[in-house]
Amino acid sequence: MDFRRESLIARFRSPDGTEEVGRQLEVRFDPLLGTSARIAEGVKLPKAVPGALDFLRGADPDCPFCPGRLERLTPQLPRSVAPEGRIRHGEAVLFPNLVPYSQYAAVAIFSGRHWLALPDFSPALIADNLAVTLSFVRAVRRIDEEVRNCAYNVNYLYPAGGSLPHPHAQAYLDRHPTTMTRLLCEAGARYRAQHGRSFWEALVEAEEERAERFVGRIGATSWMTAFAPLGFNEVRAVVSGRETLLDLTEDEVAALALGISRVLAWYEASGCDSFNLALYSGPLGSAGGFRVNLVMMTRSALASHYRSDAMYLERLHWEAAVDRAPEALAAELRRRFATS
Repeated sequence: MDFRRESLIARFRSPDGTEEVGRQLEVRFDPLLGTSARIAEGVKLPKAVPGALDFLRGADPDCPFCPGRLERLTPQLPRSVAPEGRIRHGEAVLFPNLVPYSQYAAVAIFSGRHWLALPDFSPALIADNLAVTLSFVRAVRRIDEEVRNCAYNVNYLYPAGGSLPHPHAQAYLDRHPTTMTRLLCEAGARYRAQHGRSFWEALVEAEEERAERFVGRIGATSWMTAFAPLGFNEVRAVVSGRETLLDLTEDEVAALALGISRVLAWYEASGCDSFNLALYSGPLGSAGGFRVNLVMMTRSALASHYRSDAMYLERLHWEAAVDRAPEALAAELRRRFATS
């Protein structure tokens, strides 16, 4: 496992020209994809502003996901997928996405409650939301076995790309993998061919041994910060021995839900209020050494004049620039896992 990094020094003179200053920049290379990321101390995300979210906390008479309107305003699944029209588990409800980003696209609300702060995402709410998504994937697979690529995703609040504040997840289910899923599968297959084992199992072993970014285990899930992050405050998890989302057991879903809930509580304590999450799956029905793995990161806090954390580097060069070393994040998050 190659954790390659290079330190660079950027030099400039003070405004009056009397002093030369050096600022350190570190470039890191992802051990699987080879993509690079930059740790630059001056790149700060705005913190949450007290009261900035108050306008979202009250009832919204136009929200289509709230009780009384969900049944009237959201579409129903085809009868071949779910005769009842929507899939329910606990407080979670899943229905088709009116703006489909995949052949079979669905939205799953976490609760009828219009507002959830990050600490309100309880393990039970997250587990139920994952459960309805997995039920949807199983139902689609029963009628269309050619659909093999799936993922579970969350955009929370406007800075993360969320179109509605009512908390919800999105299911991606398609004949075609996303670019990231394809690259992960291809690179994972090359690693397995070269080393005779799953990259993700080797990653967990290496990170736990190094103990720099490893946060902890919950059941069969292993939690760590990313060596070469895709974004701010990035946390990753790997589910041992599970190749696809449909391989997950109820205990493993519960372990993922508990870990996600702990990370979200840490995000809130760190002054963050918006996040993205993706749970990647290998191709359904495959056995190529992929492991179900999760990535979550914070986005800019919502404020009257917030700035996006995505600039030319992220959008056009596919390279993140973040402010804190993953090792520092892991040390802080480790305390949250130990005391939760």
